[in-house]
Amino acid sequence: MLIESHKSNNHLLLTIMEDILMDNSRNFFLEFEGMGIGKDLEVKHLSINFGEVRFLDSSGIGAIIKCTNLAKEKGIDITVFNLNKTLFSVFRLSGLQHILTTLTLNEYIDRFPEFQKYLSKYHE
Repeated sequence: MLIESHKSNNHLLLTIMEDILMDNSRNFFLEFEGMGIGKDLEVKHLSINFGEVRFLDSSGIGAIIKCTNLAKEKGIDITVFNLNKTLFSVFRLSGLQHILTTLTLNEYIDRFPEFQKYLSKYHE
């Protein structure tokens, strides 16, 4: 399993559990798609935690774009957070930072305190 999920009301928190690379990017997308976000699983806000991810290659970036486009087509707001320095650079250089709301872990917890209990292992 590449994705761990927690739901609170109409808000879904996803934690990506490992690097998304050419070897597993298709499985990552299929797992995301299989969650039924915007179909069977009604949400208005989707948050993606990158705390377990060290790196994304171009296939991983493509998978993230496909997932976020799928959610945006359903009118779902998306926030990504807890990016390490390498991932922040990848998001900045690929333009993802301009497409997706990007927050630090502390900014995210301040905005969405209901998920703090699931993020305690990342909190400084």
